[in-house]
Amino acid sequence: MKKIDFTCKRITLKDLVQCNYSLNDSEYLVFSQLISSKRGLSVKDLIEKIKKDRTTVQKILTKLMNRGLIMKKQVNLDRGFMFVYFSKNKDDVIKEIEENVKSYFDGIKESLNKWKNS
Repeated sequence: MKKIDFTCKRITLKDLVQCNYSLNDSEYLVFSQLISSKRGLSVKDLIEKIKKDRTTVQKILTKLMNRGLIMKKQVNLDRGFMFVYFSKNKDDVIKEIEENVKSYFDGIKESLNKWKNS
């Protein structure tokens, strides 16, 4: 079970996604670019969009793939090939976040009921 921790503040969509998947700001930035893209993005595309160096982008992509948030597809070119990266389906991401938020609030309700009845 994943836990969502927050202080008493307004929670943004970015906060929900980062907290649910334990993403730092750079990882979230790459993920948000991929989830917004309909055709997928190459490393070169991501470098241009987020203004980070190739090594950083590649490390982030590896982390996101290991977490199951993105996948890659090989595209053959006239000379060689490149990888294009795609995010997990947005509806699946939303469903996972909804389930974790529900679980979190169910835990809060349970704690409050125990406290109430003690």
